[in-house]
Amino acid sequence: MDESASPQVPRVVSMSPAGRGRLRIVALSDGRELVFSDEACERAGLAVGMAADADLLAQLDHEERRANAHEAALRLLDARPRSEHEMRTRLALRGFDPETVAHEIERLRSAGLLDDARFARAWVEDRMRVSPRGTAMLRYELLGRGIDPEAAAAATDGIDDLELARSLAIQRGRRYVDRSHEEFLAKVGGFLRRRGFDYRVTAEALRTAWEQLAGDRPGPDIADAP
Repeated sequence: MDESASPQVPRVVSMSPAGRGRLRIVALSDGRELVFSDEACERAGLAVGMAADADLLAQLDHEERRANAHEAALRLLDARPRSEHEMRTRLALRGFDPETVAHEIERLRSAGLLDDARFARAWVEDRMRVSPRGTAMLRYELLGRGIDPEAAAAATDGIDDLELARSLAIQRGRRYVDRSHEEFLAKVGGFLRRRGFDYRVTAEALRTAWEQLAGDRPGPDIADAP
């Protein structure tokens, strides 16, 4: 006998909004009231009169987990763009099971909300605007967020490390125009290395900055020049 046709199986007798939110109160003929999201109800095809058997309730739970994962993902994306790896990790940390996470990742990808290449470009643009750094460090940061090496390289293509380091050295060096040459090298050089520039680029940028800032230095310090 089909379980859903059994008179012992409760039926859905009403569905009503739960306040102003996205939830619905689902009342069953046995007196129970269950709460599910609009999305879960729609995806399960819930309707008044349906038999609320074990299969239907399990499907509603399944769709509810997916709806909750989607809401969590949208909140994460609202804060800033995310890589696919980041999104997987964040959803897993929120307790969603692997199947739900995989479904949500595919949903976001299909909707164009997850795109690692676009994420990488946005990451680099933001870094260059807020805290410029060398290509090696940018690529390291992108790899750490699960971006594949090819996409990381494409996102940083076109960045001129030497030109960027020179600009940063001059900008930073203005703080130390009254210091000795050794102090200038230590302060500005340390700054450039922390931004991921290698020895050769750092040395050349320091030389350029020291020369270009010569006119800004007080007289006695000029004698410290090499």
